Amino acid sequence: MVVYSSPVLSLEFDAVKKVLTQDWKGYATSAQFREGIDKTVDYVKSGAVAYIISNTSNQRPVGPEDSKYAASVMPKLFASGVKAMAFVIPQNVITKLALSSFAREQGMPPNVRYFDNLAEAEKWLFTF
Repeated sequence: MVVYSSPVLSLEFDAVKKVLTQDWKGYATSAQFREGIDKTVDYVKSGAVAYIISNTSNQRPVGPEDSKYAASVMPKLFASGVKAMAFVIPQNVITKLALSSFAREQGMPPNVRYFDNLAEAEKWLFTF
């Protein structure tokens, strides 16, 4: 079920698997990116989400301040009941660098990992 949609992000919730999937598309302005992050946090606060998949495979890079903003909400997500979060990373080198910056900000806890495809991400999530 789609719970939020914008030109740069679709949030879809699978109530059976308790997975919220972020599907990022193209270039997001800072305002669009932060709105998407905020919508994710708001939905997670409903208490129904156990896992998040952030599919960034079609996303263009975001700036360092936006990466820091996204990193700053991670504790809220886990405090609201998220057990694990998987990122499907793009092949775009610049976007990979932005995600590496995000990973450094986070310190890469054991319940956050990066994957090259959606199938690997889903398989890993359900080990938690």
